[in-house]
Amino acid sequence: MTVHIQDSPARAYREAGEAHDVQAIKATFADGVVFHSPLSYRARFDGRRQVGELFEAVFDVLSDLRYQSDIGDGNVRMLTATARVGRQELNEVAQLVLDDDGLIRELTMWIRPLPALTALMAALGPRIARGKGTPGLPLLVSAASKPLAAMTNFGDRTLVPLLT
Repeated sequence: MTVHIQDSPARAYREAGEAHDVQAIKATFADGVVFHSPLSYRARFDGRRQVGELFEAVFDVLSDLRYQSDIGDGNVRMLTATARVGRQELNEVAQLVLDDDGLIRELTMWIRPLPALTALMAALGPRIARGKGTPGLPLLVSAASKPLAAMTNFGDRTLVPLLT
């Protein structure tokens, strides 16, 4: 896939994301890009290499990624998208802050609904932990995140209908 960043950095990011093209999405990042996770305020990824590795893992667990909106002005763009993680449909909003060269220097993401966010955490967490090289860490992350995903899914399917 050929990406022409100078045409539209947000468009290049969207096209690379929909194609699950890690190299093309990395080409939209500034060297010092910072990614702020929707999973935790403390989860932050710095630099093209780290953020690229994160997107490799994301593309392994997301399917049907489609962007619907691109709004903003100057060096700030807000994109909306839908995707699936397993059977869960999710909605995403991504804020792209561009540098003077039109590359993404900061990326902040929000995801809803909660069952989709926790399903993403349960699918993504162990993959990210494997890259850390700490024995047992993927198992620990899986053991911590899967019950939360199951509880939010159960609550959404069973309890929410009783309340609405």
